[in-house]
Amino acid sequence: MTLRTTLTRLSIALACGFAATTWAQTQPAPAAPPATDAKARVAVEAAFTKADANGDGKLSREEVAKVPSVAAKFDSLDKDKDGSLSMTEFTAGYSAS
Repeated sequence: MTLRTTLTRLSIALACGFAATTWAQTQPAPAAPPATDAKARVAVEAAFTKADANGDGKLSREEVAKVPSVAAKFDSLDKDKDGSLSMTEFTAGYSAS
């Protein structure tokens, strides 16, 4: 292999590596769910189910009062502003401690 061929291949490899790095840096990071492991997910679901007194699958302000860590953030967690928290909204604010 000649020096010119080697340099050309090296230039191409560097350009591809630079392009791949640039592309990766401009992609949004995948959103990781707040409860990523199975135990945490089960704990969140159990807390949600326990607080959901009427079993309608959403939590009213009154129901959330049973979970102080979430109750304090109710308005900011209620992303769709429907006056209740879905499982997703609840999960974003739930803390087992």
